[in-house]
Amino acid sequence: MTLTKEQLEHFKEEGYVVLEAALQDADFEPVIKDYEGVIDQLATDLHAEDRISQLYADEPFETRLARICDEDEATYFESDTFLDVGHIRGEGTFHFMRNKRLLDLIEGLIGPEICCSPMTHIRAKLPSDLERGRNSNVVFWHQDAIFFHEEADTTFVLTVWIPLCDTTEENGCLRVMPRIHKHRTVYWNDSLPGGDWVSVPMKKGDVIFIHKLTPHSSGTNNTDAIRWSLDIRYQRRGTPTGRAFWPSFDARSHLSPESETEYEEWREAWIAALEKYPTKVPRKNRPEGPTPYRGDM
Repeated sequence: MTLTKEQLEHFKEEGYVVLEAALQDADFEPVIKDYEGVIDQLATDLHAEDRISQLYADEPFETRLARICDEDEATYFESDTFLDVGHIRGEGTFHFMRNKRLLDLIEGLIGPEICCSPMTHIRAKLPSDLERGRNSNVVFWHQDAIFFHEEADTTFVLTVWIPLCDTTEENGCLRVMPRIHKHRTVYWNDSLPGGDWVSVPMKKGDVIFIHKLTPHSSGTNNTDAIRWSLDIRYQRRGTPTGRAFWPSFDARSHLSPESETEYEEWREAWIAALEKYPTKVPRKNRPEGPTPYRGDM
């Protein structure tokens, strides 16, 4: 499966495109298996510390962590950090980021030499409870371009957002602001212009590609289950990632297939990088207002 002419045109004109039924349930199994193991160990540890009353072993993947967090406040507020891809380094998750169906689609925008950025995250959008100050993974309006260091300012980076369950208005689906990317402007420090936006509910198996200049956000999760998702960023091999302190990896190369990164290499690179840089290194000389974008579109 490759991008159609219509899908490419939609991305060019609107700054995003939804690819319906691009992936199958079997594609997600390695990721879910990784995180089922993580949550099982978490439950065992918390129960041994008397922080939760039971293991919630009969709860499905979509709800087990939420039930744990109902009891343990610290886990609710720390989950976004300790679950993240670079910290868990799951083998199934690594292989998912090299999924052939996914890369075949990405190749339509990046070409056959594909690098996976270290700016890759899993999101467990837990149920919100505003009275308790709980509002997990509610994302303000932003362009992904503001999160890179200066060396990647002209790099075309593709955001690939993938729900691991159906996403709806009720559980905080993605929202995008079409056509803003045509301004060729990076809007720093809450300087985004006003504009129409669209809500993008998606089914498990759908994928959305988002230009790094396209503003997007998400709302609260008003259900009792978790809205699991992955956001992965890809770019052409050899271009700066803007996160040089953490490891990228070569996901596909037609020119040099021997250079494609193996799981063990990626895992060890993350271990070493986090020992040196346990938290994100802030960008120096961050602009105060809008700046022109002079990179590839």
